[in-house]
Amino acid sequence: MDRAIWAIFYDLPEEGREAYFEWFHGVHIPEKLARPGYLWAAHYEVVHPGKAFEKVLGRLGREDDPALASGAGFIALFGGETTRTFFDPGPSQLKANQSEETREMVSRRVNPLGLIYCEEWRAEGPEAGEREGADILSPAIQMGRYDAQGNDEDLQTWYAQERMKGVERTKGCVGARKLLASSGSPRHSVLYEYVSLEAREENYVSLEETEWTHRVHGYLLHPPGSPLVGSRIWPPIKN
Repeated sequence: MDRAIWAIFYDLPEEGREAYFEWFHGVHIPEKLARPGYLWAAHYEVVHPGKAFEKVLGRLGREDDPALASGAGFIALFGGETTRTFFDPGPSQLKANQSEETREMVSRRVNPLGLIYCEEWRAEGPEAGEREGADILSPAIQMGRYDAQGNDEDLQTWYAQERMKGVERTKGCVGARKLLASSGSPRHSVLYEYVSLEAREENYVSLEETEWTHRVHGYLLHPPGSPLVGSRIWPPIKN
C-alpha cells in the first residue's frame, strides 16, 4: 500500500508544452514507475477553484516568504510505499544522474517546488467505490499546504474528530489523505479526491461552515500556490 507522496508544484510556459507532456507522460513517468517502491503517478493541471471556494480563500492567512512559494499551474504526484522510496535515491541524487533530455525538459519548469510527504491517515468518501483502480487518483483533486503556527494539536484534533468525518459523508468525495512533510515546508498538507470538478464545486462548501473550521482557518498560514484545485491530465480521464 502507498503511504507516501512526492508532490511537485510548478508552472510551464505555453510554448513547448505538448513536447513536455509527451516526454513527461511517455518517458519520465514510466521511468519513475520502474523504480522499486514507486506505485503510481498522476499529473494535474490547476484550474479555477470555483465560486463557492473563493469565499474560503478570502479568509485564509498567507505566508509572505518567497522561499515557500511554488508554481501554480501543474501538480505532479508520485505515490510510494513509504518515504524511503523517495530518499533511496533522494531527489538530489536523481538530479545528479539525469539524462540530457531529462535535464532539458525539467529546466522548462517555472518556479518548481518538490515536497515529500508521509501519509498520516486517510478517510474514504461516499464515492470511494468509483475509483478507476487502486493506484489511480481521482479526476479532480484539491491540495493545500500550510503551517499551523503552533496549533498543531488543535489542527490534528479537528481533522480526526470533524474534518475527516465530514469527508466520509460528502457527496462526490472519493476520499482524503492527511499528509505530513518529510522534506520541505510547510509541515501540513491534505489531499482531497473528487469524482469531478463539478461534484467538488457543488459539495465542498458543505465542509466549511462550522465554528471549529473557522477557528482553524484563522490560524493556518498558506504560502503562495496553496491550496490548488486540479483536473487530471494523466492518466487521461475516461469519458
